[in-house]
Amino acid sequence: MSNKTKRLQELRGSGYEVAKGQPDIRGWEVRDTDGHLMGKVRELIFDSRAQKVRYMVIDVADSKELQLEKRTVMVPIGLAELQQKFDDVILPKVTPFHLRALPKYDKDDLGSKAERAISTVFGLESKPLPAGHTADDDVEESFYNNEIFNENNMNHRRTVDERNFHENREESRRLSEAEAASLRRDSEVYPADRATTDDYLPGETEEDYRRRMRKT
Repeated sequence: MSNKTKRLQELRGSGYEVAKGQPDIRGWEVRDTDGHLMGKVRELIFDSRAQKVRYMVIDVADSKELQLEKRTVMVPIGLAELQQKFDDVILPKVTPFHLRALPKYDKDDLGSKAERAISTVFGLESKPLPAGHTADDDVEESFYNNEIFNENNMNHRRTVDERNFHENREESRRLSEAEAASLRRDSEVYPADRATTDDYLPGETEEDYRRRMRKT
């Protein structure tokens, strides 16, 4: 399925850019209201018909504290609030449960089936498909008439306990750096270039392989 014929596209490579005067949040860290790291914004999903951003593509962090594992998901843009002082995206209404329940992101599957599955995770009623509508077709325009798609919510000034937020933010960063160092050590013990195709699980990356070997 080619994205050229679809409403939704990754912003990168679409020919469109972030609106002038608006921050490009790609690469920003994603956190809860206490400052705990939930992931990082990889990409934005753009509606070429309405010329609006509809989703963030988030690389979910591997966090024992939040019971999260690395995966990539789409989150509706209206659920994001910006903490520009730290270049962070805050998700006040998104829990680790939501991130675990969301379907894995597939840039080649941006039809109504994926969008309806995402909206259901966030409590929107899944309505029957209109007559003659298939799961691969675009959703109807009225689908986006909900606050979870309101990109103006990003401009809401998020009030946080800055001291607590900053401390948790720095703690999660230290943990991430410690894990990175641990994985570098693992690369010496379990070098990926010694592994054969049969050693990897389906969809497993080198980093995932080293994590799994470390647990055995």
